[in-house]
Amino acid sequence: MAVCKHEIPILEFDTEKSAVIMPGHHSDFHFPRKAVMLFMEPEIEDFVAENKSEVVGKFVSVTKDFLVYKTEINKVEIAFVQAPLGGAGAVQIMEQLIAGGVQEIIAAGCCGALVKDTEGSFYIPTAALRQEGTSYHYLPPAREIELDPQPIKALCKVLEDAGLHYQLCKTWTTDGFYRETKEMVQYRKSEGYSVVEMECASMAACAKMRGILFGQLLFTADSLANVDAHDIRNWGNDYFAAAMRIVMEAITEV
Repeated sequence: MAVCKHEIPILEFDTEKSAVIMPGHHSDFHFPRKAVMLFMEPEIEDFVAENKSEVVGKFVSVTKDFLVYKTEINKVEIAFVQAPLGGAGAVQIMEQLIAGGVQEIIAAGCCGALVKDTEGSFYIPTAALRQEGTSYHYLPPAREIELDPQPIKALCKVLEDAGLHYQLCKTWTTDGFYRETKEMVQYRKSEGYSVVEMECASMAACAKMRGILFGQLLFTADSLANVDAHDIRNWGNDYFAAAMRIVMEAITEV
């Protein structure tokens, strides 16, 4: 095990998997094998109010407490929890789930469209560009990370069974929401990236390093397809609940 040093700190990597502080060190949670992480809040509250759900964990952070729920979908126990914005925060939640026994995770959240589409279009990432920071703490430096085929297949099946259109895509994961400049957006589009978001590469890297399966369902909110006229649309607000139902079904197929 060794630290791979580099002049640029973000490109330095330690091959050692054990850390001074390990996830789960202060808790004794036991979660189902399958879980979904949801970049949404009211939809979770609505589901809990209308469906049998049990609180099986609580992750305490400086901003809020994240409750982990357990429910049953298709006679399969699953855990579900809200995920915070950004790769670093999302991975902290992911690490705690894995420490509690989770082995398969599918996430759902909105993204920005880089190509012309309709609001709420569904995308399944097959690869993510690593233009963020968190993934570099989990895997050696690389331009992209590929996502696991099993969750992709499960998401495709659920969407097809429901008669919903979707596209496989490559996603651009960035930390800089306010640094998506016109030239950078055009560059990413020319490379073949269809959407932009802030967590996929980070979560995929954590999953790969920890040896679990990870997939993600994205649905478009705002549009950057026309860099001269950013269209916020309705920020995808009409599609959160549908995405939640899709990933809850899909995780039972993994």
